[in-house]
Amino acid sequence: MSGRALAAVLATLAAVTTTLTGCSADRGDSDTLRVLLANFPANNQGQAVYDDIVDIFHESYPDVKVEADFVPYDNLNAKIATSLAAGTTYDVISAGVGWIQPLAGLGAIGSLEDDGFSTEQLEETVYPSFIPPMLQDGELYGVPIVANPRVLAYSRSAFEAAGLDPDSPPRDFDELVADAQALTEHDADGNITQAGFDFWAKPSGYRQQFVAFLGAAGGTLFDDTEPRFDGPEGERALSTMRDLIADGSSQYGYQNTAQTALVTAGQAGMGFASPYVDCSEGEGGIGADKCDDLVYFSLEDEQSAMFTGGRIAAMGAQSELPDAAAAFIRAMQDPATQEAISVMDVGVPVDKAAADSDFVRGNPASTYAVDHLDSAIMEYGGTNFLEFRSAGGWALDEALLGQTSPEDALSALADLSRTRT
Repeated sequence: MSGRALAAVLATLAAVTTTLTGCSADRGDSDTLRVLLANFPANNQGQAVYDDIVDIFHESYPDVKVEADFVPYDNLNAKIATSLAAGTTYDVISAGVGWIQPLAGLGAIGSLEDDGFSTEQLEETVYPSFIPPMLQDGELYGVPIVANPRVLAYSRSAFEAAGLDPDSPPRDFDELVADAQALTEHDADGNITQAGFDFWAKPSGYRQQFVAFLGAAGGTLFDDTEPRFDGPEGERALSTMRDLIADGSSQYGYQNTAQTALVTAGQAGMGFASPYVDCSEGEGGIGADKCDDLVYFSLEDEQSAMFTGGRIAAMGAQSELPDAAAAFIRAMQDPATQEAISVMDVGVPVDKAAADSDFVRGNPASTYAVDHLDSAIMEYGGTNFLEFRSAGGWALDEALLGQTSPEDALSALADLSRTRT
């Protein structure tokens, strides 16, 4: 979305926010639950997962119809702005981890504290790192459904070929850069045949990777609504990413035709990867030998960090069916639903009880991801987080490509992220 388009959407959101207090939507059929599902694929798989959620919900509310809208994340804020302006608010909104505070600040979602949910209850079932992103002003505004980690992996055989110890992953940023240089291979014409490090990112798509490096450097995105990513930790994180690109260890914006992680495809010695890898010998699988060759690890510098996104569920602030909305949210929390959405989202369940499930333990990447959710670094912030989300890609690219310094790029991005504090 362009800066001008974003500004228009944000202006619409700001305008409709003022109409929410004391306003009740004209719902039409009061026995219809309206649900907004972000990044829920409108295909056979998405429909099947959705149908199963509705079936679980209908066990408690058989007479309540469910009407769902599926939208991509890039259209989510505009969709909500339009619905609020039209007075047709949603009862349940499922979005990404970073959307809780912006949606709460806009009045689109409300506290769950009076609807049978509590922080104490959540602390018993999910990993501690998932609690803060669910809170607004100390109250619970959403619940996590699945986690979407980006794990790191390296090829044991590539390490050995480069003269590196395959049992010793890089322990800090300096070692990461040095190992990436050693792993990079070229043909006789100087073309890269094996990248040393793969960010698994398209142009302007390095935002989540920056969050991972920022967390490893000991930094954080926001302190409430105040940006904190423009401090020395952020500069070190972005400088390290720039160095990996500048020295040729990483190919800026390169993705293979399948858009899969290069390290799992055998095209990079090390890099970001999915929390699921198909180890089968059939079509789409990488085979048992390649699976055994991959070693998973987390970024480290000042601390261990694993970037983790995820899906949340929240209740519409103006819902006239709060009990039914709460039941639909619980249907999304159901263990079977978490597993089904994890498959669809390429993620892992957030419930601690799922840690030893066959779904998790049947895959080495999923096993590593779940075992390290305690070091999850998430992309969220204050009510103005959407500015960072929208502008972060191109702002970071300017530094990654040497068009500006990391300090200046982050300073400009932080100023933009203060525009709605």
